[in-house]
Amino acid sequence: MIQLLLLALCVVGAIVMVFAGTRGLLNQVPQDERDYQDPLPFGLKMIWPVVAAATHVIGPRLKPADLEKSHRTLQAAGQDYLVSPEELAGLRVVASGIMVAFFLLVVMLLKQLNFGTLLFCLAFGGPLGWMYPSLWLSERRKTRQKKVIRDLPIFLDFITMSVEAGLNITGAIEQAVLKGPMGPLSQEFSRMLRDLRAGLPRSEALKRLADRMDIAQISSFTSALIQADRVGASLGETLRAQAMQRREERFLRAEKLALEAPVKMMAPLIMFFFPLIFIVLAYFIYLKMVEDGIL
Repeated sequence: MIQLLLLALCVVGAIVMVFAGTRGLLNQVPQDERDYQDPLPFGLKMIWPVVAAATHVIGPRLKPADLEKSHRTLQAAGQDYLVSPEELAGLRVVASGIMVAFFLLVVMLLKQLNFGTLLFCLAFGGPLGWMYPSLWLSERRKTRQKKVIRDLPIFLDFITMSVEAGLNITGAIEQAVLKGPMGPLSQEFSRMLRDLRAGLPRSEALKRLADRMDIAQISSFTSALIQADRVGASLGETLRAQAMQRREERFLRAEKLALEAPVKMMAPLIMFFFPLIFIVLAYFIYLKMVEDGIL
């Protein structure tokens, strides 16, 4: 009885020390200024104090090359105003801890907690939680690319009409942002316009746009504009050719997806639809055989 009491006191003391240490660490974390950043989603907002604490601990220890790589990944996914590269590393650490704790909770509910299952939770939950932010960013990047490819011909049409009406390329892009559909492409063109107003040369602003988005169609568009600017070619003809090419690419992509649809439908049909048909047919065959006295 005394041993159980001592064990319970040790556990309670350990929990209290963990909470005290966590509270002390959170108090040392500087207040996060997010006035000029995007609002956090609900899930991130719930765990953000812990993410900020993890960022405060591991942020100064990160290598500049890793930070640059994370920054490019965030830019390509359009999340560079949501989290910084240091916060992304802190988010990976917290996600690993949450995933390990989730697996431990499941194992405890199943009453299978032992040294082997503990190692399994650490070996499987840790890497899975670490990879989850990267998977989330990859999914956001794919969604962003689809929207950009869809909206690019519309913006090119607005820019072409504005240039042929007598505006320069900067004014044409500004008109496209005002009249075009809202989305990631509109946001990126707005950032490019802010760079131009800040005094950045147009070629450099276009290069930054291509580097941020990391999409082949945008890189082709910016390269064509920079080349036309250098050699003095007609911007109207260049933009019209770009718009026609992007629209043709979008049509070919839609045709490719339509041709892939039957192939993608085969697996659900074989796994779910055909077995149900066979079960229904087998039931009626069974009834007929029973009626004829065969069974």
